[in-house]
Amino acid sequence: MTFNLITNSIKNKIENIHKAEQKKSLKIKDITLIPEFEKLLTMDDSVVSAMTESMKTEGFKPGHELHIWAYEGKYILVDGHTRRHCAMKAGLTSVPCIIHHFETLEEAKKYAIREQTDRRNLSGEALLQAVANFNFEKGKGNAGEEKGKASEIIGKQLGISSKTVEKARVVLKEATEAQKEAIRKEELSVNQVYNQIRAKSPIEKQNSAEPKLSAKEKAFIDGIRYAISQINSGTELKDLYHQTTECFDYSKMTATLKGIDFTALFSKEVPESQSFESEE
Repeated sequence: MTFNLITNSIKNKIENIHKAEQKKSLKIKDITLIPEFEKLLTMDDSVVSAMTESMKTEGFKPGHELHIWAYEGKYILVDGHTRRHCAMKAGLTSVPCIIHHFETLEEAKKYAIREQTDRRNLSGEALLQAVANFNFEKGKGNAGEEKGKASEIIGKQLGISSKTVEKARVVLKEATEAQKEAIRKEELSVNQVYNQIRAKSPIEKQNSAEPKLSAKEKAFIDGIRYAISQINSGTELKDLYHQTTECFDYSKMTATLKGIDFTALFSKEVPESQSFESEE
């Protein structure tokens, strides 16, 4: 029994050593790229230019190692695509790396997203790219066996609120190309574009605020409006009375109403001579 315990303990220690992170210098040509990591977040041209120049003069700075997944005999690049690209442009052939031993692709992907979002101010284009990489189906956000609302799971992984995740998703689905371009150029934030998408036009707000009326109520209101328009145009009350009781033409009233701007009508100041107040 004691022998078995010692043997198992040794095996566990060996496995932990194999799974532990290791620092190692790798030749760039030996590093494998796969789409799942290569397209997580796009490269910033201004960053590429500055980083390349820095590497030409100072080399690869300590603390900026590439993160590699040792999987089935391959060294798969998980995080550090911009640094690898700049190192190649700067003429380097080898780069310092940290070797990881992830159990699954999703575990490696989660690590990569967390690393990249920790280094960036997660807003604008970076936020949209990060959220776009998650799966919103069946209440899961690429979170293994974790269950719950996808936006909450994803928000926890990215270090942002679930509301921010939800807004980003709306922008991804409903924003116009012009709005997305404005986000890329940092002319608008994701929150501003979200508000634009969700904002109703003045006409929509007016329509949604108006109560639903019956056909009889609408006809009554149209009649009142018609009467106001006729009085405003100079029609005497007795003539208007005859119009609406003896020879009423509904089609004529409808055509007349269409051409009236009631907002402009009531914005005019009423002359003193037309005041309805009785004179003393």
